[in-house]
Amino acid sequence: MERPLLLKLNTLKVFVLLAVLGTTLAVQAQSTIYHYYNQEGIAVFTDAKPKVKGFEVVELKCAQCDQQLAAWHRTPLYTDKYHQHLVGAAKEHGIDLALLKAVVHAESNFNPKAESHKGAKGLMQLMPLLVKEFNINDPFDPAENIAAGSAYLAHLLKRFKGNAKLAAAAYNAGPSNVVHYGGVPPFKQTRAFVQRIDILRNRYRQHVQEQALAASQLVVKNDTLEQSVTSP
Repeated sequence: MERPLLLKLNTLKVFVLLAVLGTTLAVQAQSTIYHYYNQEGIAVFTDAKPKVKGFEVVELKCAQCDQQLAAWHRTPLYTDKYHQHLVGAAKEHGIDLALLKAVVHAESNFNPKAESHKGAKGLMQLMPLLVKEFNINDPFDPAENIAAGSAYLAHLLKRFKGNAKLAAAAYNAGPSNVVHYGGVPPFKQTRAFVQRIDILRNRYRQHVQEQALAASQLVVKNDTLEQSVTSP
């Protein structure tokens, strides 16, 4: 469990802090910061709900979370990258291939060397605890990363009875938060992530369906040509 973010400062520094909160706090999973003054008259900002009375709620803007959803309808898909690894993992764990590709796309943009400020690594942005749990030697290795990430995603899907939105929320914010809030947590970053997954999943699924249709049409065309050649 991450320790609550806690900042204390003199009143004169409050406005300076508010000017830079976007870069210091918006990266947190939560978008709500609580503000109150302690007994010494010092302003306190924390992402853990205070036990004292008289606190105020400060809503933070998350630039990444506020991206227009339309952008995810237009962003290029990675239909061939690590395709065989993803197909194998999807079959092994019984996961929808489109969902798995959507998670990889949303987490790392299919960059195997991606690394977050919190230490998440690789295609599926595995945290150090998962890397250790799955005995991964190199989290930046696409095969190892996909194998562990897909297994974890399958675990979340099973835990939340196949609900892809809850599984995606748990992948982003942790299963304990999904259980605590009884659904997708009210974190801007998590809600944006779930919406992103939904958009990308539908797009990858549509691509698979279009490929299948094109393949079937090609078979029909070849059969027609063969019949015309062999006809007396």
